[in-house]
Amino acid sequence: MKFLNNKKGVQLTLSTVVIAVLVIIVLIVLIVIFTQGTGLFNIGITSCADRGGNCNYESADQCVDTGGSVYRFGKCTDGVCCIPKDKLSGQDDNQD
Repeated sequence: MKFLNNKKGVQLTLSTVVIAVLVIIVLIVLIVIFTQGTGLFNIGITSCADRGGNCNYESADQCVDTGGSVYRFGKCTDGVCCIPKDKLSGQDDNQD
């Protein structure tokens, strides 16, 4: 029963367990966010229309041939999400 009187050792162990549990919870939350996304936030930024594209193209080649860029996360039910060149982010309108 000598080990029960050592409260400093028990407190240190309890603190370690609490910290370990908190770290595991944070890791689980991060894994869920990176694997499944954040739900409604992702719907708004990943839809084809929100990116300025349309789902009228039947194939990726057809989109590229017209000068567009295929957006694979556009969630089009019919066709391929194609974003026109002028709607792509990072494009400068003054380029020739």
